[in-house]
Amino acid sequence: MNTKVIFHCLGISQKKYFMNFVIPIAILAILFPIIILLLVPSVMEGVLFVGVMLVPIALFSIVIIYPISSLEGKKKEIDNNIHYYITHMGVLATSQMTRVDLLLKLSHTEAYGYLAKETGRIYALIYYWHVSFPVACRFIAQRTPSILFSDFLDRMAHSVQAGQDFREFVLSEQTVVMKDFVTMYQDSLNSIDMIKEMFISMCMSLIFIVAFAIIMPIITGMDSILLLGGAIVLFIGTEFVILLYARSKVPADRIWHTLEIETTADRRIKWSMPVSLLLCIIVTGIVVPFSKLPTTILFATSLTPLLLTGLIARTEENKIKRYDNNFGAFIRSLGGAAGSRSGLILESLKELISHDFGPLSENVNNLYKRLRTRLSTPRSWEHFAAGTGSNLIERFATMFVEGTNVGGKPALIGDIISHNFMSILSMRKLRYSSASSLIGVLYGMTAGIAATMFLAVSIIAMLAKMFSNVSIPDIDIGISIATISATNIPLMTTMLMIMMVCHSLMSAMLIRIVDGGHHFNTYTHFVGLVWISALTAELTIQGMGPLLGM
Repeated sequence: MNTKVIFHCLGISQKKYFMNFVIPIAILAILFPIIILLLVPSVMEGVLFVGVMLVPIALFSIVIIYPISSLEGKKKEIDNNIHYYITHMGVLATSQMTRVDLLLKLSHTEAYGYLAKETGRIYALIYYWHVSFPVACRFIAQRTPSILFSDFLDRMAHSVQAGQDFREFVLSEQTVVMKDFVTMYQDSLNSIDMIKEMFISMCMSLIFIVAFAIIMPIITGMDSILLLGGAIVLFIGTEFVILLYARSKVPADRIWHTLEIETTADRRIKWSMPVSLLLCIIVTGIVVPFSKLPTTILFATSLTPLLLTGLIARTEENKIKRYDNNFGAFIRSLGGAAGSRSGLILESLKELISHDFGPLSENVNNLYKRLRTRLSTPRSWEHFAAGTGSNLIERFATMFVEGTNVGGKPALIGDIISHNFMSILSMRKLRYSSASSLIGVLYGMTAGIAATMFLAVSIIAMLAKMFSNVSIPDIDIGISIATISATNIPLMTTMLMIMMVCHSLMSAMLIRIVDGGHHFNTYTHFVGLVWISALTAELTIQGMGPLLGM
């Protein structure tokens, strides 16, 4: 790995990093075990000795891992914003802005994160250090962590040196960069299938570990609750690690807007959560204690009120998807109409309010009313974006306003935004399709896990009942009858339901990570998966009872 790129991302020289971080941490790592040995000599024995020695190893690992993780984080941040960035550049290039002014404008756009910072570095090299435009671009291209951005900067430097018109270059790059972005997005979607296979195979393997933890005490005589607890921790811990891995691989494509304007949808979701939690407390504290329902069903019943928040978030999210489907046609029509009217947006919008843009029509009418007051054009468009709740509409509407305000050609801006908007939307639809297939797999797997776990519990319960009135012989007959008789079946059932609740939460979070929706939408599938677990568990217990003579 190129150390020049790593330390460029850290914003610190290699020498400073070693002086300020590596050397102090190395000294601390060496001194820590020595200090512990001098102050508490008894600690340096047995298992505690291993724990003390792991501290220096952890400190050295942090020194190595932190720069690499920082680089990967910034690379992902650039790649997740490059399609917005190139669209914004194309929109601004339709005006009479100079190359340097255009870079300054982009560097002040906070939504681009590290990409804006890299652009600001190019601007600083040109404006303050008087470096030529191609040299500044190549300097950053050699140090930026993103291959997509590096290749773009190299092409831009070459086009400027060759004397190509900058506007012509940026417009041609719309196709090149968007194709690179689509390829990157498709690779990320392909990794979803790999993550799905990994999640399923690991869960299938861990099912047997939990099942053995239930049955093994019969043979070994070990504490069944301790073994089961360890197996459950291993099961949930492994799922959590896969969840973190999935989050690092799946593209961070936000659906909801980031504006500070609070809409009706935001308020509805915001107040639904306290209501759901209050209902959960009421059900758990009042209904459950006086109910004669089985333990499995009680778990699902106590969590069901969370479905209220999940359904509200899901309903609002489906509305956003419908708004997104109609925005491309609207912005292209607005750009074309404004182009034929010498850039007069208000007059063009007045003509369009009679057109049908599906669910977006009401928002278009509200936008026209706000713009007609002539108070604040940017603020009016912000309210328009917030009303749709869409991050895509927020980003592209802002570009349209900025481009037209600096004298860009509305018709060309509308075409650029519409084309790139639809390219991103098509990738999103593939993502939703992957999430839909994942949902079916996870629901089926959850039912299988619950059936396997509670089948094992039913067998143990049958053996415990069988040997409950049997005198224990002194000879070894291959099974530990005392352990079977002392097995706490209700506690084991509760532990397994806790495991299934945790598994349902992890599965629901994986679905949210894959489709990129609102985190409150997690509760929809969470409650559904818990009910699948509870019903499958109860059907298994009730169905196996007559077969096992219980």
